Amino acid sequence: MNRQTRWISIFLFIGLMIGLASAGFWDSESPVIQQKNMITVSGYGTVDTYPDEVIVRLAVVTQADDAKSASDENIKKMDAVLTALDELGIPEDDVVTSGYRVQPRYNWREDEEKLIGFQVSNSLVITLENIDNVTDVIDAALEAGANEINDVTFTVSEEREAELRDKAIEDAVKKAKADAESAAKAMDINIIGPVEISTTGSRFSPYRMHMDYDEGQMMKMETSIPMPMAAGAGPQIQPGDVTVSAEVIVVYEFK
Repeated sequence: MNRQTRWISIFLFIGLMIGLASAGFWDSESPVIQQKNMITVSGYGTVDTYPDEVIVRLAVVTQADDAKSASDENIKKMDAVLTALDELGIPEDDVVTSGYRVQPRYNWREDEEKLIGFQVSNSLVITLENIDNVTDVIDAALEAGANEINDVTFTVSEEREAELRDKAIEDAVKKAKADAESAAKAMDINIIGPVEISTTGSRFSPYRMHMDYDEGQMMKMETSIPMPMAAGAGPQIQPGDVTVSAEVIVVYEFK
């Protein structure tokens, strides 16, 4: 690099430094970004509604000395159950096999096990769009050969559940806004508006029951309890509301 080029480079560097300094690049008193004043609140919304669907879980359980005999008897009874459901007008797509199990039965005596036969269990899940038919379905299934009612769940369709979820979120947002306004009033501040909102998820709570023929009624339960049934007296079924809930977290700016 010759002497003339060197001096040109020096002058350019000096000019750049002067320009940066004049623009306040190193000015210790340059403006500082102000953080926003924010308040965070949460809201919990719930919507209760009457069910429009019911799911019945039942089974045919048979026992015999050998697995083949137990299976043949089970097939015979399950065919009768399916025929009874068809005669009630239940669509085939709404009747689904949920389980089939063959297992040995033992009798324990003096720390020794003795094979005494086999048990076959064939389970169905039946979805009814008309909840008024649930008693007829249960009675018909029991008379045809079903001997286990594991669970009766009152619920809503997927489309209805989505609508209820939207309403629950709307309710949660309104409650979060009300809490923010109450806090602002107590602190003598003014809410400017929301700057962030998030949902922590939603929850759907169907109305579950299990059969109790000893009492001749349906008992509300949180979990299904399999129990043998005997045909005869129809249960008095009073479905309860199903609940959809949602929670939101909202961040508001205030001044």
